[in-house]
Amino acid sequence: MDHYTKFGVPNNFEELLPALKTQTKKWETVCYSGTKINNSAKISFYLSPKNNPYGNIILSPGLATNTDIDPLMKTLTFWALTHRYNVITFDTFLGDFYPNPSFEAAQRNTYAEFTTLLEHCIKFTEQYFINQPNILIAHSAGATGTIDALNNIVGQGEKITIDSVLLFAPWVCEDWHREFKQIVYKRCQSNNYDNPHNILPITNVFDMLATNSARYVSIMPEFFEDMHQIPFAPDLMNKWEIYTTFVCGEKDKKSPVDQIKTRYDELQKQPNKKLFKFVVMQNVKHSFLNFYENNKTVIDLIKSQRRRIRG
Repeated sequence: MDHYTKFGVPNNFEELLPALKTQTKKWETVCYSGTKINNSAKISFYLSPKNNPYGNIILSPGLATNTDIDPLMKTLTFWALTHRYNVITFDTFLGDFYPNPSFEAAQRNTYAEFTTLLEHCIKFTEQYFINQPNILIAHSAGATGTIDALNNIVGQGEKITIDSVLLFAPWVCEDWHREFKQIVYKRCQSNNYDNPHNILPITNVFDMLATNSARYVSIMPEFFEDMHQIPFAPDLMNKWEIYTTFVCGEKDKKSPVDQIKTRYDELQKQPNKKLFKFVVMQNVKHSFLNFYENNKTVIDLIKSQRRRIRG
């Protein structure tokens, strides 16, 4: 486990993290989407124990995970709080686990709700962005949802007040989602779960380890379809006017490097092309479980994105 010390956190940081979060939590609130469904997210703010923090690191995890169990989010939380950063976490309904699959919950947990909710979370926390640099770090579905949420904001003619975003493995490919659906449906059959509405009850191994039970986040298959139907919009992303870095895993089959590189190349045709950066982390898969092997890359990325550029 020496790899963690190379990243700047102790080998037993997971044991220390709960106490650190308890000691540094300043507040917690619930943010709502404001739609007819009105789904919710929990926003938490942790104040660095060090004086004069460098700024805020905002974390947005992916599908069927949350900042309490996700390895990438936990590592970044500990590193940030012990390296003079405050931490803000967005834990949406996509990280709320329940003992049983639910058709009712799946109907509410739409992709449109997710992106709208992230948009409201970003706007809600704007008051904490004043006079401090802010870095939004999102992963997988959280990264894709963040892209669409930021596009919604600039599409409404509004400015983005954060300084930069690090997008880990956005835009999971359609082939993987088709394969994933089949895996979930086979699991339903093997567990003799009657599934007349073809919902997708999703488990997470880290939640199972934490609770010693199988719990579920339920979505409809349309969640993935709706995600893919939103067109790639380089013209809107150009209007973000913030540092934007795409972080890919060399061995990621869910968000392949070539797919993200193709979209990055399109962004290089935009006027603000210098604000976009593309990074491939060696020997890393979609989960970024061993991203510490690229510890200097991760740390340099975070430190290099402290200040926003405005034209």
